[in-house]
Amino acid sequence: MLSCSGIYYHYTKNAMPQKNRPQDPDTHLIKALAGGDEQAFELLVEKYQPMIFNTVYRYLGTPDDVEDCAQEIFIKIWRNINKFKGKSKLSTWIYRITANHCLTFRRKHKRAPVSLDALSEQDAEPKSLAIDPDYETKHKIALVKEAIDRLPERQRLALILSQFEEKTYKEIAEIMDISVSSVESLIFRARTTLRHWFKKK
Repeated sequence: MLSCSGIYYHYTKNAMPQKNRPQDPDTHLIKALAGGDEQAFELLVEKYQPMIFNTVYRYLGTPDDVEDCAQEIFIKIWRNINKFKGKSKLSTWIYRITANHCLTFRRKHKRAPVSLDALSEQDAEPKSLAIDPDYETKHKIALVKEAIDRLPERQRLALILSQFEEKTYKEIAEIMDISVSSVESLIFRARTTLRHWFKKK
């Protein structure tokens, strides 16, 4: 049986940069997936599982939900791979499915706000929020996490993709299927909301 690295070579060896040939190494993987190749799907899971788990956890914040949600996302990818038209990178398409599923999941399972893991791991608030040094105590950091979690869904998602996933506004626009100006607006409103929230504290 081929190892995962062997499978990857099998599906990408013909995708090396050549004249008139796509340079995306996922091109042949996509074709294999569209043909129902289970080994190709195993490779996709190994390649994109960390990204999906991180995004889901940062958005939902509850470990118990991450595994179920991620599994549902991979099922969606498997069932809808034939709908992928190649107008974006495969990773962007997968991010879009992940983002939409997180939004839907959270609407269906409304709960009390939970904390973002990334801030507690870094023990600091996002630089882009320009929080004063006085807020660097654990209590203030907890307030930052709470505030972000209380943002409207699309603002929160745009901010997470920008701040924690380090996506450009153009990439976020493709993932969320909106214009770049809409992304700018979402993130601007998110930051404005956070600043107003802290002024009241």
